Order: sequence, then structure tokens, then C-alpha cells
Amino acid sequence: MGGIFAFACRSPRDGSAILEGLRRLTYRGYDSVGVAFLDDKIEVKKAMGPADRNPGLFSFTSRVALGHTRYATRGWPTVENAHPILDCTGRVAVVMDGVIDNYEQLRSSLASRGHRLVTTTDTEVIPHLLEEGKGPGDLLSALRGTFSAAYVRSGDERVWFVQDGQPLVIGRGQDCLYLASDLPSLYGFADEAVIVPEGSYGYISASGELSVFSADGSPVQQLTSKRVKYEPGSLDKAGYPHYMLKEIYEIPEALERTTHSLMDKYLRLSGMILYGARRAFIIGNGTSLHAGMVSAYYFSSLGGMSIDVVSAAEFPYYALDSVGTGTVVLAVSQSGETSDVIRSVKMAKQRGAVIVGVTNVLGSRLALESNVYLPIGAGPELAVPATKTFTSTLVALMLLAAHVGLTAGRLSQAELNELYNDIRSFSRSLAEDMPAIDAAASKIAGELRDSRDAYVVSSGITYPVALEGALKLKEAAMLHAEGVQLGELRHGPMVLARGNYPIIVIKPREEAAEELYSRVMSELRAREAKVIEVSDSTQAALQAPRAPRPELYPIAAVAPLQLLAYRVGFERGLPIDSPPGLAKAITT
Repeated sequence: MGGIFAFACRSPRDGSAILEGLRRLTYRGYDSVGVAFLDDKIEVKKAMGPADRNPGLFSFTSRVALGHTRYATRGWPTVENAHPILDCTGRVAVVMDGVIDNYEQLRSSLASRGHRLVTTTDTEVIPHLLEEGKGPGDLLSALRGTFSAAYVRSGDERVWFVQDGQPLVIGRGQDCLYLASDLPSLYGFADEAVIVPEGSYGYISASGELSVFSADGSPVQQLTSKRVKYEPGSLDKAGYPHYMLKEIYEIPEALERTTHSLMDKYLRLSGMILYGARRAFIIGNGTSLHAGMVSAYYFSSLGGMSIDVVSAAEFPYYALDSVGTGTVVLAVSQSGETSDVIRSVKMAKQRGAVIVGVTNVLGSRLALESNVYLPIGAGPELAVPATKTFTSTLVALMLLAAHVGLTAGRLSQAELNELYNDIRSFSRSLAEDMPAIDAAASKIAGELRDSRDAYVVSSGITYPVALEGALKLKEAAMLHAEGVQLGELRHGPMVLARGNYPIIVIKPREEAAEELYSRVMSELRAREAKVIEVSDSTQAALQAPRAPRPELYPIAAVAPLQLLAYRVGFERGLPIDSPPGLAKAITT
């Protein structure tokens, strides 16, 4: 994943425009930064870290320049893997945002034809295809995945682009045309921008020409335009008031990106490792632990295996004695740096365990310590309350469990393909439903603004979601919330269910829980508690989108809870992105 910012100008301008554009796009990536500009030939400068820590890269003047800020999902965060990436001749420089599914086949084919591939990124196949004479339209047919790419050629004062599922916008300034990954990054450069359609390509030129073509090569006659108008303070948040809200709205895109980021060969390998385990554990902390708890249901239903879920903080105290040769530890950490996880992983390795890591950060300690690691590819998450990384972790663990099932013969390849299709179609429907969910959450948040306590209740596969929802209310809204199993509510906690006490009830997906659910709901209403139902029913106060299969229901249920937590925090005027006393990762 990454951010793209480029210009093509009638007269030379300095690189400060690229620096500012990439600074605004830091939320899309901050592992490395790079720029290519046209002089007598293509000049490329790259460095580790975000743009604002590397201002020296942008000390140049040119009529055409192309910049990129990267978040590593394929290929570790290194200078060699930073974009722009060149072809063998140094005459083509490419940047990309997204994932190419079939890059291994393309890479092998290119290498067999004599190309020198020097990075471990999927992006590198693009400049070599262009070197062979392929055009932007050919890229649309040759590449499978979800991506946008831009490139410059030596001697050609144009910035070419290809869009196939990742956003690109074009702004027209007084003397320049700009290409960028989002609208807010164009603030101050252009008053209006056109949206590059999906499945199209084109270019902006130093002479002021803008052309967009559909995949078949025919010109796109009508382009959608939008005003570029954002508060300066929200530029680096893509126009949102907080990172948390932006990242919740990115969940659908992140879900689909996860399905592309996870490489099939590593899923198969990890699935075989787990299938052959004598004993298996899932460890994590906080949100990652809750994701692991949900995945225990996945491994049972899809993989036909039982797996023990243990807090990484507790793992050394009682589970470690059960670890030995033949044990597999599935370690989950968004940051890959959580100290309890790393400590438990190292102890388990000393006793002969195989480690399968699941993380959002390539190059993290967890990735280094793992025998096999799976990058969830959710993209940068800057708010302390985890949102899109939770849902993407669920998808990663769901697909891993399905590969265990494939190895065990419980699932066919056709059924696995259907799962991928269901995840991707669900992500698109979730994107459409998000504004309505947010509106309902905003209304309820006003009613909860002065509440001090709440329960979040459910059973089955959504019981861990209740725990996660309670955690989000604590983090984002500073509201004391307790996650409770539906049946356990009747064994003590029910005493507080009176006098308009808020109780958020996630309707279980399992048919066996229907009777208990109905009984508890009746008791709560009889006690005049403030019941907030989360389900896919049109009668629910917080309506979750309809999930095409049970495994996706936790994602459907958690999105309304995340939005509710955010909106309550917003009503209270809290520092939602950085709750007092909390850090994104506890590393010591």
C-alpha cells in the first residue's frame, strides 16, 4: 500500500510540492519514501521513513515529477523496495498502490527472459513489462489484483497512470496538472479534481493535456469532478476529523486488500503446519486476542480442528508447560512489536514450537521471530483504538482456517474460491451500508453521552465481538463497558439492568442461542433497561449489514460497535485517536 503524488507543469517547479503532497499522504504509508523526476534522464531518490523526515530528497526542479510514500505489504521495508522502481535500462520509473496477485508468475516469466529483478516487491514486474513495450492498457489485462500505478519515461514529459481498484484523482492547477491518491492531498494545488474511473488509464502532460481511456482504448468522455475543499487540520486524515473514523470507513477496502495481500503458497504452508500440529495455541493481547477468540470458531467450523486461545500475557504462566516439539503457536499482533507476544513466542521457540505470525507490519519483531508469517495488509492504522486491523485480522485467520480445511479435505478448492468471493462481495456491500450505520450510531451516541457504564452482550461467535465492543467504548469513549456472555448476564450482572442502564445486545448467529436470546431480551425489557440491539434485522437499533455466511457475521456486527464508540467519544469531545495513558503498541 502507498500514496502517490505527481505533477506535470508547463514550467519547472521545485520538489516542495511533491514533499507536501506526500506528507499529506503519510497516513497511507510511512515505511519509505521516494521520488523520480525528469532531467536529462530519470533521476530517482529514495530513503527510509516518511517524507517530512527526508526533505533533502526533494531538492530539485523539473517539469515532471512522481513521488511515493510506502507501507510494506509485499517485500520488506528497505531502501531497495522503496518506490519508484526502475526497469533494467533505467528509462522507466514506476510507483504503485495496491497488490498484484499474479506477480510471482509474471516475475518468473520476466526472469526467464533475462530481466534483472532486484527487489522483492510485486510492483517491480510493471517497469519490466513496460520495458518490453507493453502499454498501460496492456497492464490492465496482464495484471490481476487491486492496484493503481503511475510511471514516467525518459524523454517523455508525461505522467502515465493505470487504475484498477485503488483510487486516483487528477487536479488542475494554474500551471500544473497533479495526480494523487486522494482529494485532500490536492488542497491548495487545485480547486477541482476529476476522479479516475476504475479499469482505466491515461496521462497528464507538461503541456497541460489530460487524457483518460477505458480498458479497450476508447477515450472516457465524461469524468466525475469534485471540489477540493478541506479544513487544513484534516488534510492528513483524508478529510475526516479523526484517524479512527477514517480507518473505520476504510474497513471494506482493507478487507478486500487482505484477500489479495495473503499469498496462497504461505496460506497453504501455514495450513499444513497447523493441520499437522500435535497441539496448537493462538496468542495475542487486547484486540488481537479477541480476533484469536473469534478465529477459534473458524478453525472448528472450517478447519475441523480445536485450538487453544490464550492471552499472551498469561501464556508463560500455565500454557508454556504444554509446549514442545509438535506444538504450533499462532501469534497475532497488529504491530508485531507487542512485548507479551514476543516474549511468549521466544519462550515457545526455545521449547521447540513452530511459530506462525499474523501481523500488519512487515519487518516487525514478530515477523522476524516467526517460522512463517502472514501479513494482513490492512494498511497503516494511526488511531490507538484498533478498527480495520481487527476486521482484516479476522479475514486473515478465516482464510488460514479454510486452508487447514483444504489440507484436511473438509473444503474443496471451489468452496475456498467461494469464500474469497463472499468476502469481496461483502466488503463492497459494507461500504455501501457504512453511512447508514454511522447515522444510527450517531443518534444513539447522543443518548449515551452522559452514561458512565454499559454492558455489551452476546453468545457464540459474536461473544468475542462483545468483548471487543466493550474495549472500544473504553478506549474511544472512556465509558466503562463490560463484555458479558449472554447466559452469564443472568448470573449476577443482571442486577444492574434497571433504570435505563445501557445494555448493547449483539444477536447471536447460532440457532441454538435463539431461545436464550429471546428470554434475556424479555427480561431486560421487563426491567426497563436501555436495550440497544445489534443485528441484521431492520428493527434493530444498530442494524448490521447482512453477512452471506456465518464467518462474516462478526465483521458485520463489530462495525456498528466501532462507530458507536467513536461517536460517543466525539460527543464527549475526547482525544479519540490518542486516549490518555494508552499507546498503539505496548513494547516494553
